[in-house]
Amino acid sequence: MSSLTLGLPSTVLVGKTMPKKLFYEFLATTAAVKDEFVRLIERIDMVASIKEETLHIPASGEVNEIDVLGLYLRVGDRAGAEAPYAAIDLIAKSVSSKVLFVCETDDAVKLLVRRDRLYETAWLPCDETTVELRGSTLVELWDSLSSQVVFGNSEPGDFAGRVERKNRIEELQGELVSINKKRKSEKQIAKRNALFDRARAIKQELARLEAGA
Repeated sequence: MSSLTLGLPSTVLVGKTMPKKLFYEFLATTAAVKDEFVRLIERIDMVASIKEETLHIPASGEVNEIDVLGLYLRVGDRAGAEAPYAAIDLIAKSVSSKVLFVCETDDAVKLLVRRDRLYETAWLPCDETTVELRGSTLVELWDSLSSQVVFGNSEPGDFAGRVERKNRIEELQGELVSINKKRKSEKQIAKRNALFDRARAIKQELARLEAGA
């Protein structure tokens, strides 16, 4: 069992290993997802359970419990580690609690949460990775934990709005790259000018979005 605690208080720590079969045999899954459980995950640990009884902040809205689930990966080094995204997505969609996922190798961790989609951090050193429990309710705490994964800060405010801006920025940045490639190869002046106009409009929208981020 992992000794990883992420700096969490002792009142929320569980430290219990869970049989992998509980996940891939009793949840509606596919052969490909089951393969991720078997091939990529060595062990699953319940690291912590954050709820009203363990942290003494009230549940509210749709958040009654936040679990921290450790997935110890079979590959023992960061360079070759492959995160089991499909398995993580299945768990997140299938359980009633919110889940902070911790993919762990011998020397590194990757944190993941599922909101409108899966979000992840880069690989981080095990002994330097901590999370902050910030919020006056479990809803705020969940937004704060999610913000630490998505944005690298613990700010819980307007999480949905910030995610929407982030996704739109990434979408526009991808479109801008595609347009710039097309402009280089486009021979018709009218089409090249139209691409230039679209690129300028994208840059203006990006400037507005980034100013409000």
